[in-house]
Amino acid sequence: MKSFPYIWRMALRRKGACLLVVLSTMAAAVFMLFYPSLIETVRTELEETYDGIPVTGSILTAGVDSAPAVSDSLWRELQSSGYFSELYASSHFGVRAFPKGILEAKAGAGASEQDRLTAFQTLLPRFEAEDSGGVGGPMMAYNTFQASDELVRVRDSIRWMDGYGESCLEGSERVCIVSESWGYRPGDTVPFLARVLVGRSLVEGIFRLKVAGTYPGKITEFASVMPLKTMEELTAAANAAQRQHGNYTAWTFGVYEVYFTVKDNRELDGLKAMITERGLRGSDTVRVRIDDRVLKETVGPIESNLAQLEGSYLFFFLTIAILGAFISFLLARDRKPEYAVMRMLGESRLQITLKALLEQFVLCLAGVSLGAAAGHFMEVVRFDGVVCTMILLCYTLGAAVAVMLTVRAGVMDILRDKE
Repeated sequence: MKSFPYIWRMALRRKGACLLVVLSTMAAAVFMLFYPSLIETVRTELEETYDGIPVTGSILTAGVDSAPAVSDSLWRELQSSGYFSELYASSHFGVRAFPKGILEAKAGAGASEQDRLTAFQTLLPRFEAEDSGGVGGPMMAYNTFQASDELVRVRDSIRWMDGYGESCLEGSERVCIVSESWGYRPGDTVPFLARVLVGRSLVEGIFRLKVAGTYPGKITEFASVMPLKTMEELTAAANAAQRQHGNYTAWTFGVYEVYFTVKDNRELDGLKAMITERGLRGSDTVRVRIDDRVLKETVGPIESNLAQLEGSYLFFFLTIAILGAFISFLLARDRKPEYAVMRMLGESRLQITLKALLEQFVLCLAGVSLGAAAGHFMEVVRFDGVVCTMILLCYTLGAAVAVMLTVRAGVMDILRDKE
């Protein structure tokens, strides 16, 4: 230990070399402390890209006479999956109805609901006649008002019953929206005959809906509109009634069209996996579209850049270790005569190595501290103890290799090299 002050005096005589160590580790500290903020910037850009690019899609029935694209169980799964910020769905079945004037002419003015229902049943056999005055067509069922472009187009012209509005299609109340040409007013009750072909069997059933709103003119897309949940409940009730009468032909509820917007684009792979597992992709009767091309083209390069930045941590710390080894080797090589003298004075290789490493460690610590202070003062980096510790560790390990390779030479070899 007597030579300990001596070695520090020798180090101080080489101020340029010491300054090189301090400046090198200072620059490494500033860079490595700034590096996480660079990664965070790219990660923030990636998050903003995921949030800023909408991904839409659809699940549609392929063909006019095809079965529903989405079964009732899958429809419930889609609603509870949490994958969607917007989910628009529609279904339909054929209906037959009569304008209010025809029903009243048959049942009599001011007739009760039961009398009107009886009159409706009496008129049904005449429906196919050209002069029956009946109304036929698809009864559409939507889960939201916005699911129908036609309804949105005429939304300002719809006359609503008091207390009702566009949100009525989101519930399960037995209501409908019909054309004003039918003669019904909001609050009236309309009887319908539903006709559904299940396999080769024709299933029929009469149900009544309260008019929540009327729209002017004629919408060719449908004859009337009801809530999708109401259709689902009517289907379950009709099947239960048929089973009571010994008819087990099931009127299957399903959704023919689904349009959606993905809630979290990071979960897009999970959504695709669910759709694939349910057999929708590759089906001849279902068309699935997910418009994520723009997202992929935008996110791909950012994710690649982020992966490269995160993967470069090991490279930079290895570079710091190599830097420590290179600088320490140059310094130790110039001090071979000093080490020879110290050996002749009785110092062991381990003592000399530890003293040299202590010198490098202190210089590196000074450089890292100055780098952290400078970065914090310039407000470009924030202190990270883990990063600073890794810099000290990597530099010291590199320096240890260089010092041990230099000090292990014998005294005579060192002196011979000097000559």
